[in-house]
Amino acid sequence: MTLNGRQSRWVVTDYAIGNETLLYSSAEIATYGLFEHSVIVFYLKEGQTGEFAFKSHGNISYNIFGTHSDFTSASMNGTSYSRFTYTQGKGTTIVQFSNGIIAYLLDIPTAYSFFAAATTNDPNVTPDRQIFVIGPYLVRSTSVSDGVVTILGDNSNATAIEVYAGANVDTIIWNGKKLPTRCTEYGALTALIDGTEDRKVTLPELSSFRAADSSPEIQATYDDSKWVVADKMVTLSQVKPLTLPVLFSSDYKFYTGAKIYRGYFSGKTATSLNITVQGGAAAGWNAWLNGQSIGYHPGNASLWSTNSLLSFKNITLKEEGNVITVITDYTGHDQTSTGPSGAENPRGILGAQLLSANNTNVAFDQWKIQGNAGGERNIDPVRGPMNEGGLYGERLGWHLPGFDTGDWEDESPVEVGVQGAGIKWFTTTFDLNIDEDLDVPLGVEFGAPTGTIARILLFVNGLVCSITSLMMTLTRLAGINTASIYRTLALKRASQSHQAFSTRPERTR
Repeated sequence: MTLNGRQSRWVVTDYAIGNETLLYSSAEIATYGLFEHSVIVFYLKEGQTGEFAFKSHGNISYNIFGTHSDFTSASMNGTSYSRFTYTQGKGTTIVQFSNGIIAYLLDIPTAYSFFAAATTNDPNVTPDRQIFVIGPYLVRSTSVSDGVVTILGDNSNATAIEVYAGANVDTIIWNGKKLPTRCTEYGALTALIDGTEDRKVTLPELSSFRAADSSPEIQATYDDSKWVVADKMVTLSQVKPLTLPVLFSSDYKFYTGAKIYRGYFSGKTATSLNITVQGGAAAGWNAWLNGQSIGYHPGNASLWSTNSLLSFKNITLKEEGNVITVITDYTGHDQTSTGPSGAENPRGILGAQLLSANNTNVAFDQWKIQGNAGGERNIDPVRGPMNEGGLYGERLGWHLPGFDTGDWEDESPVEVGVQGAGIKWFTTTFDLNIDEDLDVPLGVEFGAPTGTIARILLFVNGLVCSITSLMMTLTRLAGINTASIYRTLALKRASQSHQAFSTRPERTR
């Protein structure tokens, strides 16, 4: 037995195959099945040598079909057994033995398109309750009835299909279509499957958008009376906060998605804010004071946390009720290799300190935080807790199918977009007219003018697809589909879009 570099192999011995026993095999075994004959499937890399023997006494004759493989037999010294040796050729070689066993010898690429498909719903599939299929990209399900094998599966290009389903089967139905079928000398069925080379798919334009502002929290008058007060002075995190109170989002049971903070302070002595935010690699954030933008960080792929000193120049302060709003991005939690605490590294604001003109500290009166609707309660078990964050539109279910946008403005994310620092939500619906027998991956490509600093989040039928540059995958969706796009957290113009699919329980602000 010869192994290539970085290759390992199981050597099987005394392997029962129906009424016969495989004494040993240096070739890999994929599986075996029990039909009117026992069928075993071996695989090797093209050009490699395989050897096996059966515990059958006397000479075993054989017939070979398919690819040439230098198949030979010889007596084993001191025994009445015969051993068989071959060099794996390209594709498939079939060997029919006189002891009733049929062996498929597959090269690796062919083995990738081999399926041992169950013909039962019982998860404990026995060797006599399956069929073998070679050729398609994917076999999803199979059934056998009245001499017909029915197969549901996928293929993109025209391809040959070979099915071993037993002597009582003479017809193949592939995805509802009866195929002209030929029976081979060794009992398999072969046919040709049409490809999609000549099939055309026409996609609709995304148009007729409705739009609404999704950042009312920026305004000083916004009512956050139902928000969580962030007033903890200790944390279970191994990471020490840079300032108090603790503003780690997980301490307030918000773990995933965007978070929004509102920090209140009194007086007119503060002139700047020193803030450190940690949302994950490339995460960005924006800050506003009394409704006016005071700065942002666009995110950096090499940084998990970012810091800025934000000036209050040209911002009018009040004796009471000044409010800073910070919206933080979220790009996931860290792996264990990321210091100091791996997946336990906090998300949100690590520290926020007001400074006066002479660089002395100015205290905040209060901090509040808002995250995904329901917090740690998984109020949408269908889409799961990673699907949404704490943005206004997410909390109110704007991305979900059936949400009423009747009082929204008619506005295009391409023609109008977002001006200045803020978040805007655009939604539209579209119909797909794609043949039922096609699975078509769909993509949405975004573009924006040079110099645009923005983040875009796309929901399709209620499910988040990605942020900024993306390709999304959809199965065929009949009828009305909804697309939703938000958002811009920056100082420059950007364009966006959005979509939705089903409803969900209660929404809370």
